[in-house]
Amino acid sequence: MTPEHPRGVARRLVAVTRGGDLDPRGPSGALDVLAGPDHRDRLAAVLRELVVATADMMLCRAESTGPDKAFVLDLRDDEGAPVRVDTLDPPVRALVRALLAQLNGRPEDVDYQLELAMREDPRFDPVDVLVLALLWTVGSIEWCERHDAPTPGWLA
Repeated sequence: MTPEHPRGVARRLVAVTRGGDLDPRGPSGALDVLAGPDHRDRLAAVLRELVVATADMMLCRAESTGPDKAFVLDLRDDEGAPVRVDTLDPPVRALVRALLAQLNGRPEDVDYQLELAMREDPRFDPVDVLVLALLWTVGSIEWCERHDAPTPGWLA
């Protein structure tokens, strides 16, 4: 059996997330992306698709783009206080930096940051990074729907 393309897995995960089930290991999201000897490579490929899709949709919000523009993210905690990227857990920090790299036209840095996000570390669960990427993607889809902006065709 041929493994499913990362976009197909990402599309199914987005559908599960939009249905309200954020646990891709749960009954409605039973996917093999987190199983097997190469699961980190497959998960990184799915995360890359989600990061690229989210960045594409975020660029729809930008008033202008171009080589003389740089994108930054204003990170806030639950109370609205600013959060410094360096205080985030390493996998989350790497995911944030991957999104910034994609927004700023640095695809080689996206791959490097996703490698860091998927680094083997028993203190961190890769599902947390996946859930965060899914929430960003779903939030971007919902923004696009509210503002009649395009979403990547493969997510439909």
